[in-house]
Amino acid sequence: MTKLKGLDISNNAIREMPTNIGELRSLVSLNADNNQIRYLPPSFLSLNALQQLNLSGNNLSVLPSGIYNLFSLKEINFDDNPLLRPPMEICKGKQLYTIARYLQRADERDEKILAKIFKIVAKNITETNFQFLCQKLNLTISESDKSALSTVSLGERVHRVLDKWKTENNNLSVTTAALRDQLTRALTMIGAYEIMDKITALNLFSCAIKF
Repeated sequence: MTKLKGLDISNNAIREMPTNIGELRSLVSLNADNNQIRYLPPSFLSLNALQQLNLSGNNLSVLPSGIYNLFSLKEINFDDNPLLRPPMEICKGKQLYTIARYLQRADERDEKILAKIFKIVAKNITETNFQFLCQKLNLTISESDKSALSTVSLGERVHRVLDKWKTENNNLSVTTAALRDQLTRALTMIGAYEIMDKITALNLFSCAIKF
């Protein structure tokens, strides 16, 4: 139904949007209010013709950072969602620019925090814990990479491996915030409590200032 212009799926207790919804490239109006939708699939950002969007009354907690790609949007409604990113007060004005700008700044902030976390890990982790961390993050280091990394310090090795892990996950559309959560969970699981104390202090500090 690639020529479909209007779609109303309101009041149906729908939990997920189809992952290929972005194929409805002619869609101008989408009403999906009063459902149980928890997230928007990546292909949603391909609905470039969309002008009217109503997702009020769902279970959305996060909006995708690339929502600014929906440049045709004129009417949006995210009321009555448990939104955290961006918070509901940002969405109440129903202005795409305001929402997109908040998400852009949040992404920039997350990038800076993750970079600082990488430095903390690289500076403080032991060789043994580094091996455990690679296992928890499902990181595989090729023989050629091992050879290249054998001549540098542990801290430099850790930083290079984490940078590669971040790049690979970004290519899979994993958000920086999700990467940070995944890394901190892995550090907790391997018992790197000293590093976690430093990261907790960083998070508390970052909440108190603006980047």
